[in-house]
Amino acid sequence: MKKKEFNIFSKLFLQLSAIFLMVLIVFAAFALFISIHAARNYSLEVNQKLNWDLARNTVSMINPDFSNGTINKATVQDIVHSMMVINPSVEVYILNPEGDILAYVAPEKVVKLQKVSLKPIDKFLNANGKRVIVGDDPRNPGERKIFSAAPVTENGILKGYIYIVLASQEYVSTAQMVIGSYILGLSIRSVIIILVISALIGLLAIWFITRKLNIIVHGIERFREGNLKSRIPIKTSNELDKIGMVFNEMANKIENNIEELKGIDNLRKELISNISHDLRTPVASIQGYSETLLIKQDSLDREEQRKYLNIIYKSCDHLKKQVSDLFELSKLQSNQAKLVPEKFSIAELVNDVANKYRILSQKQGISINTLIDKNIPLVEADISMIDRVLQNLIDNALKFCKEGDYINIEINPLLPDQVEVKIVDSGEGIKQDELPYIFERYYKGDSPKSNAGLGLAIVKKIMDLHKCKIEVNSQRGKGTAFRFTLPVIQMAT
Repeated sequence: MKKKEFNIFSKLFLQLSAIFLMVLIVFAAFALFISIHAARNYSLEVNQKLNWDLARNTVSMINPDFSNGTINKATVQDIVHSMMVINPSVEVYILNPEGDILAYVAPEKVVKLQKVSLKPIDKFLNANGKRVIVGDDPRNPGERKIFSAAPVTENGILKGYIYIVLASQEYVSTAQMVIGSYILGLSIRSVIIILVISALIGLLAIWFITRKLNIIVHGIERFREGNLKSRIPIKTSNELDKIGMVFNEMANKIENNIEELKGIDNLRKELISNISHDLRTPVASIQGYSETLLIKQDSLDREEQRKYLNIIYKSCDHLKKQVSDLFELSKLQSNQAKLVPEKFSIAELVNDVANKYRILSQKQGISINTLIDKNIPLVEADISMIDRVLQNLIDNALKFCKEGDYINIEINPLLPDQVEVKIVDSGEGIKQDELPYIFERYYKGDSPKSNAGLGLAIVKKIMDLHKCKIEVNSQRGKGTAFRFTLPVIQMAT
């Protein structure tokens, strides 16, 4: 397992590191290019600003004569040659108002242009040194150079221009070599330092990230292999730890769902066991007495036949009730049974249910009494479900009562918005240690009468659907009291 973790870690680390270093190298090359380009532009800008007035000063010094559209080239060249001895990097051109080159001082047979564009010159004359301006290079058609320019006027009339290229071809080549060598060396040193520092910091960050990812992958793999207790340790609240938090929440839900499924499976097994046990008795009774009637039908008198048929009928009724309870509880637990709340009188419903059971209770010598407070308000609930709750509670009370006992059904208002319903009997009661479990389905107590019924489990589920509590108090030998509440209809004021 450790070898597998190391492989995952190393592969991810190497991939991210390779990508990071490639990006870093590209960035360094781009930065180096920008540095050299910026240094070159800076050199040109400084050169042009320092020589911004060179052409103007040259005009005042040579004062070229443009009589008849020509100039005295020999005189101009002598003066300009003297100037270039002091500043050999410049090339001087004398232009007419249309930009045609009339004379120049530059290496012989190198000037290739006959005319210079006047647009850069106009921009130069109006810029006042605020930005770098480049113009035509007569020696290199298509190239642009920094320059200085000034108009030549006579009596306010434009006669031509002095156009000085500030960096001759030879100077530019030498300067570029010097600047390139210096800037390249400086930039390379700077970029290498930045590259090394950035690489160390970046690789350390990548190592930290991949290390955390490795922990997350390891936790997920352990969970996948069946360790449902596996969780990812959370130390901070960064994005990677949020992934761990989400996984831990998901793992908790999956584990809980698995436990619930195990519980459901256990309940299923228990249900099958209990059903097979509970249905076996009535089915066996029905089968036994039916066979007796078939075998001995000629020897049995009418009274014995009636007795056997009555037993068969009761067994069928009991079997029907067991199946009905099971079906109803299954619907309640699977949330297929939906509440249909409506307004009704709980007092009338209690009286109706009590009247149904009085005939049966009188045969057993048990009295059923209703104690209903005056002016009981209407309640809101599912009337059919509440009717089933009352029947199940009375059935349960009858089962634990004997001749001479009583069952009281009480209804009392509870302030401010509830009604209390109590079913109290004087039967044999329930042991205290059994009370917490009586609402569990198929719970079997010590009493022979506490068989695997579903009545109280159905009652509890119905009250849960209504979001109402049901409570029980009991003393062995003194009786039992069930109590639940229902919400009152709020009357509009």
